[in-house]
Amino acid sequence: MSNGSKEMMALLQTEADLHQDLTPYVTSLGSGIPVLKHPLLFHIPYSDSMNAFINKQYEQRLKMLDKYIQDKKYDSYIFLHERAYRLQAFIDIEELLTGEQFWEYLADIWTDSENIWQNKSIYKKLFKKHLEHRNRFMSEEDKKVFDSLPEQVKIYRGHQNKNKIGFSYTTNKERAEWFANRFNKGNGQVYERVVPKSKIIAYTNSRSEQEIIISI
Repeated sequence: MSNGSKEMMALLQTEADLHQDLTPYVTSLGSGIPVLKHPLLFHIPYSDSMNAFINKQYEQRLKMLDKYIQDKKYDSYIFLHERAYRLQAFIDIEELLTGEQFWEYLADIWTDSENIWQNKSIYKKLFKKHLEHRNRFMSEEDKKVFDSLPEQVKIYRGHQNKNKIGFSYTTNKERAEWFANRFNKGNGQVYERVVPKSKIIAYTNSRSEQEIIISI
C-alpha cells in the first residue's frame, strides 16, 4: 500500500468535525440523501464519517488556489472549482486577466457549462467587455468559418416555451431540432431568424454544434 493510500485510510478512520467553511454547503437531494456541494468540493453522497478526509482535501485545494494565483495560472485557478462555480471564479479574478485571457477562459467556461441560461444576465455583461479581443473566443478553424459567414446569417434555436430567446443558436437546423426535442420529444420548437453578422459574438464548433453566439 502506498503512503498516499495509507494516509487516506488513516483519515477515513479519524473522527472530526467538518471544516466550518464547508458546513453551510451540506444539503440533501430530493430523496433525502445528504450531499456536500461547495465551490471547491462536491461529495455525493456525503457522510460525516469522511470529515477528516474531506477537510484534508479542502485544505489542499485552498493551498492550490493560492499557488495558482501566485504563479499566474489563472485558468488552473478557475478550473479547480466545481463546474457550476467556474463562472463565479472567473469573475472573482477578472481584473487580473488580460483581454486575451478574458475571452480565452470565457470560451472554455462556456464550452464546459451546463447552466448558461441561468447565468444569462452575467454573460450579457461579460460579452460587452474587451471587445477588441473577442476573436480569442474562437479557434483558428472557427475564425475561418466566422469570416466566411455572409452579412446576413440564418440561424436556428431549438427551445421549449420558456427559453425561446437566448445567446446560443446554430446554423444547422437539424441540430436545432435535436435540442428542441431532447427533453420533451415532439413538444419542442425551432425558432428561425436572420441576424446581421455584426450581432454575432462568435462562431464555435467546440461542441460539434455549429454554434452561433449572439448578443441579446
